Amino acid sequence: MFQFLRNERSRWISQLILSLMAVPFLFVGVNSYFDAKVPTWVAKVGDVEISQADFRARFEDYRQQMRRQLGERYDGRELEQLAVKRRVLERMIDEELMRQAGSRLGVVVSAQQLQKEISSIPAFQSEGRFDPAQYRMLLSMQRMTPKSFEEQVRRDLQVRALPLAITDSALATTLDVDRYLQLRDQRRDLRFVELPAPAAGAVEPPSDEQLKAYYETHADRYRTEETVTLEYVEIDASKLDVPATADEETLRQRYEEQKNRFVSAEQRLASHILVKVAEDAPADVQQQAQAKAQKLAEEARAPGADFAALARDNSEDPGSRASGGDLGWLEAGVTDPAFDSALFALGAGEISAPVKSSEGWHVIQLREIRPGTAKPFEEVRAQLEKEYLDGERERVHSELAGRLVDIVYRDPTTLNAAAQELNLEIKRIGPFGRTGGADPLSSHPELLRAAFSPQVLEQGNASDPIDVGEGRTVVIKLAEHVRPKQIPLEEIREQVAQEWTREQRQALAKAQAQSLFDRLRAGEPLDQLAKEAGGEVKEEKGVGRAGMTVDPRLSEEAFALPHPQGDKPSSAMVELGGERYALLQVLAVQDGDPSGMEAEARSALRGQLAQVIGVAESDAFLSALRDSTQIAIAEERL
Repeated sequence: MFQFLRNERSRWISQLILSLMAVPFLFVGVNSYFDAKVPTWVAKVGDVEISQADFRARFEDYRQQMRRQLGERYDGRELEQLAVKRRVLERMIDEELMRQAGSRLGVVVSAQQLQKEISSIPAFQSEGRFDPAQYRMLLSMQRMTPKSFEEQVRRDLQVRALPLAITDSALATTLDVDRYLQLRDQRRDLRFVELPAPAAGAVEPPSDEQLKAYYETHADRYRTEETVTLEYVEIDASKLDVPATADEETLRQRYEEQKNRFVSAEQRLASHILVKVAEDAPADVQQQAQAKAQKLAEEARAPGADFAALARDNSEDPGSRASGGDLGWLEAGVTDPAFDSALFALGAGEISAPVKSSEGWHVIQLREIRPGTAKPFEEVRAQLEKEYLDGERERVHSELAGRLVDIVYRDPTTLNAAAQELNLEIKRIGPFGRTGGADPLSSHPELLRAAFSPQVLEQGNASDPIDVGEGRTVVIKLAEHVRPKQIPLEEIREQVAQEWTREQRQALAKAQAQSLFDRLRAGEPLDQLAKEAGGEVKEEKGVGRAGMTVDPRLSEEAFALPHPQGDKPSSAMVELGGERYALLQVLAVQDGDPSGMEAEARSALRGQLAQVIGVAESDAFLSALRDSTQIAIAEERL
């Protein structure tokens, strides 16, 4: 075409075409062709976007968590439901709301809080103590740096800070405890009759017209499942031809390059007393706090002084006060810079002068020094070799996957070229539907998404590479597609008739129960209605909330009913499942007696109630944040 445009004899045609091409640019501008942005967020919380990448990472964490919890009962298809994805997304939205609220309210995570949180993680501990070498090694295996991990933990602490502050500040009064016990131990006297199901011949078989109308109304029920059968090629890292051992020179070179991983830095066992003061406090308040810290430092240096006792009595750090100010073993660079500098300037057994940090004034005691150590090459050789060989396997896998992509992109209509060039077998899987099949591979969510995508299903092209876990990468192509179709009524006539009859019997049972219940509320005696229906009136006195002597659905409804008024019982119609209903009356209510609980148990209960109240208040705070924040959700991108 460009040769044609350059032809001298066609110059007037080229000028006309170029003029027409310029028209769109006059209206929208050149930049719009290059700067158009495709939204990639799944939710917006105020001005903050939650990206698809962040959601997928969180959802994959949730998937792995469910896989560990459920074991053999795990079914990946269940997790692909939109409702499940929404639950995960709503949790992320809640976290972002709390993070933003914490930022507005000035919530700050101190270096001490961060250090304490990280050191308490069991994976980073050795013999019950935080092990810095293990910490660095595990982060390295996850391709994370201490700085990035600490930032992640800091963000998590910021999310939890406000809910914890709310729940920790909640109180339960004596009246709350009494009222709870009165309700918890409440007993109710019941009368009820379980109504018989409709008789066998109560519903006539459906006529042809009724059956056809029911079939057409519920046509979606009676369709075959849409299925696909796929061809695929696979690169499996576990089956790649890679060296089984590594040479000594390579391993020693890696040891020298990564020597800092195997060096345990010097650690110091420290305690402190904190005198809190805000950074923006007036000068006289700052001076008072410093003077108090100076006095405590002098008391701590006095002969025979008990630093732990002083900390328990005077420290304003809630995290360490109860343990006598104990901060555990600390490395250089973990705490506030001023605190860090003072701690590593002390000798064992010494006590610092007051040290200022963002939290206030610290008096630091250095109890013990643990010198840094380095593990020799021989001790870590096996670990280095495993990491090297795993890396080689990953490298070869990555190279093969890259070649696979190049080959398939050259001709996406076939897998033959990829199979021949990379010596891969073309396998088949299926048929299976949109919820997957019996083969675990056919239930993998990413494979399912690709199998029913327009690229594979409609265009007939090979998919993009799909990571199905455990070092396996597959590319799929449609082999056969069976579209859903309506099943003729004559083929499933008996099934449709059974479903019609079941619905009619359920409707009849409900109508009969509702008629009797309306008469009960109008004042007719329960005994008379029971006799008419062919049931038997039963009585249960002193039924508790657990309802051990009656159907749980009866006891649940009984405790939802209001107290009877005088000699007039409160009543309800209760569905017991299927075609079964019951008529229920509550005759009397006896509150529990709170005076019988011992003081120690009562105190424990009061603490539990305070926690429940705190959680309710935290939920109410979160609900208020949701009401006051603009939130947008893009379900189609989940």
